[in-house]
Amino acid sequence: MKQIHTRSGFFMRIGIIGGGAVGLLFASYLSDGYQVTLYTRTKEQADVINEEGILLIRENKKFYKKVSAMVSENIGGREDLLIVAVKQYHLDKLLPAIRESPSPLLFIQNGYSHIQMLEELPQRHIFLGVVEHGALKHSENSVEHTGEGVTKVAAYRGDLDPLQLLCVVVGKFPFVQCEDYRQMLLEKLIVNAVINPLTGILGIRNGELVENPYYYRLFKNYFSEISTILDLESFHTYQEHVEQVCRTTANNRSSLLKDLENRRKTEIDAILGYVISVAKEKNKGHGLASAVYWMVKGKEYQGDDRL
Repeated sequence: MKQIHTRSGFFMRIGIIGGGAVGLLFASYLSDGYQVTLYTRTKEQADVINEEGILLIRENKKFYKKVSAMVSENIGGREDLLIVAVKQYHLDKLLPAIRESPSPLLFIQNGYSHIQMLEELPQRHIFLGVVEHGALKHSENSVEHTGEGVTKVAAYRGDLDPLQLLCVVVGKFPFVQCEDYRQMLLEKLIVNAVINPLTGILGIRNGELVENPYYYRLFKNYFSEISTILDLESFHTYQEHVEQVCRTTANNRSSLLKDLENRRKTEIDAILGYVISVAKEKNKGHGLASAVYWMVKGKEYQGDDRL
């Protein structure tokens, strides 16, 4: 992997679709050096951002960022790069508008199941990203940067030209280039498929998966099944990596846990649902993975006000 740099003086117009925690975080940082438009689901959120900007909270300090916002119906072809930062299950509704835009696309969804949607898109340049930052949305126009990391990017289609098609904000928000998008997404999928569902079901912060000896036993058995399904060659290396993520983000609450706590739909289908579909295709055992999946779906059902 190598860090991406921009040409001195190069100007970019960047569109970001999604006013959630990740979309707000990206808009906050990228607005430091680029013309950013944030596309939101509601006019109310767009109006607040246009009037007040975005409040970025980092290390107990507050930073106000000037960002333009529009509702997502206004997505056009005016950007040099369009970052798709919505949850995977929102992509179906957005694809018609995305398909009409000639802008290069960067998708930063969790999981792997959205990959099959990309083949039908007409854009010459399509990129995939993995976000390793922690972000917490406090309001429609405020976000806290809870954990510093990097954004890994790889080309799905076309040549990844770091001088023209991606950018970096020096310091707290770097981008790094990966050669193989499959390997990049697989590494993130394993982390998400293990940490997110277990912490969501147990209602615990990430670190407790390795700190509590009983949860750790569950963690190891569950990881073993996931690794068998995905044919991981370096079993111990991957397990050590997931354990290290638990430790470095020990005080964090996973995005799936936060979704359940806020009575929102989770990304369990895009993450663990994909793993289970692979197990069925390969005729491999997935008893523990299925049990975890149905427990998360049950918690979703409990929190669904429409039922």
